[in-house]
Amino acid sequence: MNTGIATRTIAALLAIAISGVAPAQDAPGNAYRDAKVANFALPGHGHASPGYESFSFWSGPQGEFIDYDYNQGAEHRQVRVRAAGPSVDGDGFAVRFPNGLVLDIVPRGAALRVSDRRGHYGKTFEWRYEGPVDGRGTFCTPCVDEADAIGFVRRHFME
Repeated sequence: MNTGIATRTIAALLAIAISGVAPAQDAPGNAYRDAKVANFALPGHGHASPGYESFSFWSGPQGEFIDYDYNQGAEHRQVRVRAAGPSVDGDGFAVRFPNGLVLDIVPRGAALRVSDRRGHYGKTFEWRYEGPVDGRGTFCTPCVDEADAIGFVRRHFME
């Protein structure tokens, strides 16, 4: 299959998977309280850019959960995905979207490689800093440091 067609097909499936789903649909109201988060996003895309995609891996007293965020046109969307066991190669773990789409997430160095199981789609997500830039903005209290981000994901979602 042509790589461009495969990428567009997976992007369309992701859009279908999360269209119309409200943010944090499964999280109890206090799920974020006292939780920590490791955020990973596609490099080179700001939060408001058309190609923005991210995964946020949360762990706290209410349990572990994963949010997938993306921009569709000018609209920002978020959906809760579920951990779905080990990845095909056993080096990572799988996540399942509400429509049944399964993607494997595998740590590779300081990044996460996200791919479909047919081998037609793959993207690398890097740790995303959330906090002040040039003295503007607020500090992200629940965010884990870059040095601990991959270890955090391994401890809470792979073990």
